[in-house]
Amino acid sequence: MEKTKFKEKLRQKFLSYKPDFDLKVLEKGIDKFQLMECKAGSLIAKKGEKCQKIFIAEKSITRCYCVDEKGNEKSMWIEPEMSLLTEFYTFKTGEISNVDIHLYEDSMVYFIEREDLLNLYLAYHDWCIIGVLILEEILQYTMKLSHMLHFNDATENYKLIESDYLRYLHVVPLKHIASRLNISPVHLSRIRAKQYDKTRCAFRNIGKKIVHLIK
Repeated sequence: MEKTKFKEKLRQKFLSYKPDFDLKVLEKGIDKFQLMECKAGSLIAKKGEKCQKIFIAEKSITRCYCVDEKGNEKSMWIEPEMSLLTEFYTFKTGEISNVDIHLYEDSMVYFIEREDLLNLYLAYHDWCIIGVLILEEILQYTMKLSHMLHFNDATENYKLIESDYLRYLHVVPLKHIASRLNISPVHLSRIRAKQYDKTRCAFRNIGKKIVHLIK
């Protein structure tokens, strides 16, 4: 049952890019995806290996990171569940990867091999269009994120996480989020504490107004 639900989610995700997708062609492509069950902490792509797969995790936030010369982990990206993921450099070049990609939560993961995906592009126009549309979305998202990290201050970026990616704050260690925002964990903790105080103060004021209205 769970596998069937996940497959339907995958189907609907592709249809969201191209609602007029030929359904028979869509199913032929989906049949090329393989399924694996992963535990929290599992690496779906490893440093020192070639990543020639595109992944989609049903229920887990996923992180890509590298380790610098000092042994510190650096978050390259953190993406929500049902995102299309890969280590793009090695996926394109076929070279050895220098990053790891891991799951924060237990999840089923669909993946497709690069060769199978390219064969779909060659065989079916609809799948070729999907590839272009997904690439356009990734490029737009990457440019938007780069602009945000460059021009926003750390507090503004934290507020964005609170508004658009709230589940990160319950699942992802703060040090990983801090690394993605290119700030120290201490700095992020201070920002979070200030935001908490502002929220608590706002609720206190609302409470006072309600009491005043009741009186």
